Parts: sequence; C-alpha cells; structure tokens
Amino acid sequence: MIELLFAGALGLLLWAIASKHALLRTLARVLTGLVALASGIAMGLLFLVGQKAHWTSDGPGMLLVMGGMLFCAIFVVIFGGLFLKSFSSS
Repeated sequence: MIELLFAGALGLLLWAIASKHALLRTLARVLTGLVALASGIAMGLLFLVGQKAHWTSDGPGMLLVMGGMLFCAIFVVIFGGLFLKSFSSS
C-alpha cells in the first residue's frame, strides 16, 4: 500500500515538474529540493551516529543505521536529480 502511495506522489511530482503552469513547477521544485536536502541531512546524521558507535553494536542497530543511510542516499539521488532536471526543462 505504501508503495502505491509513494509511486502516486512521485507521478504527481513528475507531472508538476513537466507542467506548463509556473506555480506548479515552482512548488514541485521547492518540494523536491526540500526532500533532497532533508534526506542528505538525515544521511549525515546517521553517519555521525555510526561514527560515534564505532560502527558496532550489540544488536541490529548498526544494520538499521546503514540501511537508513542507503535509503536516504537513494532519496538524495532521486529527488536531487528531479530538482536539477526541473531547471533544465523550464
């Protein structure tokens, strides 16, 4: 269910970036830029958590930190690319 919601939101965002309406394009640019920035900050904070714990833990904690970093990196690539692409299509 969450995958369909994410795919729908991404589809609407792509539509807004390609839209001829300036307000929709601007809102899509702001949204993609904010998501890319927030994901980059979250990835940096997760890296600091890993550094502080010396990348080891008693349980699956570091695995979650590393998975979270990968998830955030994927978001940075996707939404950062959309953000940069939105300027070339205007």
